[in-house]
Amino acid sequence: MDKLNLKYTAIKVDEIEQVNKVPIENCIADTSISMLALFIQKGLIDDNGVHGVSKHVAMNTIDEYLEEHDKDELVLDIMEALINGGFLSRQVNIQMLRETMKKKMKEISKQMEI
Repeated sequence: MDKLNLKYTAIKVDEIEQVNKVPIENCIADTSISMLALFIQKGLIDDNGVHGVSKHVAMNTIDEYLEEHDKDELVLDIMEALINGGFLSRQVNIQMLRETMKKKMKEISKQMEI
């Protein structure tokens, strides 16, 4: 599975915030599967161009995504879509975050080999 087709609008972000009763910045800090599913439910554009999917479809999408990627990458994909929509600071360099994450994972892998 390639990158998810995510797009967030003011309505979708408001729906996420209303469920959690906190601003979107706090929501993205919650990386529980139920929260990630909510982000997918509200932001995923399906193959038919429909914006928003059921919880069941969101959970299946997460399962498929995690077959090739990890949860940290999923969080970064969601963050990137929120940044592109203007709902998180455009000052956040998502590519730099991705590179930093890769470097840290390499370091951890090297330490585990010892």
